[in-house]
Amino acid sequence: MNKQKLILFLILLLSVSCLSSAQNTTEKLIRINGTEIFTKILGKGESIVILHGGPGLAHNYLYEPFKQLSNSYKLIFYDQRGCGKSSGFKQDEIVSIETLVEDLETIRKEFNIDKMILVGQSWGAIIALNYSIDHPNNIKKLLLLEPAPGSSEYLLKIQRTIMDRLSQSNKERLIKISQTPELKANPDLFKEFLKIRFHTYFYDSTFAAYLHMDYFDSTYTRKFFESSSMFSSYLINFNLYDKMNSITVPTLIIHGDYDVIPNESIERMSKAISDSKLNIVKNCGHFVHLEKQELYFNTIKSFLMKE
Repeated sequence: MNKQKLILFLILLLSVSCLSSAQNTTEKLIRINGTEIFTKILGKGESIVILHGGPGLAHNYLYEPFKQLSNSYKLIFYDQRGCGKSSGFKQDEIVSIETLVEDLETIRKEFNIDKMILVGQSWGAIIALNYSIDHPNNIKKLLLLEPAPGSSEYLLKIQRTIMDRLSQSNKERLIKISQTPELKANPDLFKEFLKIRFHTYFYDSTFAAYLHMDYFDSTYTRKFFESSSMFSSYLINFNLYDKMNSITVPTLIIHGDYDVIPNESIERMSKAISDSKLNIVKNCGHFVHLEKQELYFNTIKSFLMKE
């Protein structure tokens, strides 16, 4: 093969590869009880449904790190009701945690999944736990990744930890931003707020630069605050620990020892779920998938492959 033909062949090969990759990712809106839920599907194989954090974030910050699992699995990301590219809340609409569980069940049926491999990160773990308690027969494996605590009793301690880790200047700036009326409508101000707050979520704060929240525009920002408000009453008065003993599927829990979420709240979660394996990762905060990515995904892959 001469040089010119070789170049043409490589260009063609690259084009086919890119086309194949593009075709392997699909986006779909699923209509559930009058609301459109945005889904993004990547890869082939057994389905894994991935729940993002919040309330009020979107799937975006998980997409790139988790893409590596698409070599062996079909990944189903979605923006929770009222978040991201999903429909916003209607005026006077009341949405409960039960509504989010129902949305997840509809997504399971939409993709014809018999028993789900379910992943919940942070707040997403709370939805995953509620789903697993309500629909135990529809779960094959459960992954609770950097999960939020199982009850509201730990929330005050979390807030104190965040404030204690802030420098005085950042603390003053965070308070000032939070008291600014236009915060809910100003994405740049909101992203600054997130940047300051999320710095405390890392053991090595240099990794905060890899937590991309650039997708927040004015619409996403408004939806974030609407979601936070919608679930505020639930968050100040919930307790799932006593119900977790009904979860009997193999469960993987990953938690950073420097997470703002107290270690004891996650250890308690592991004890409550009979068939759970707790991995506390040293020198890591709330986003282990960024600070210790190789260890994190090797742990996940080993768990998924285990019969």
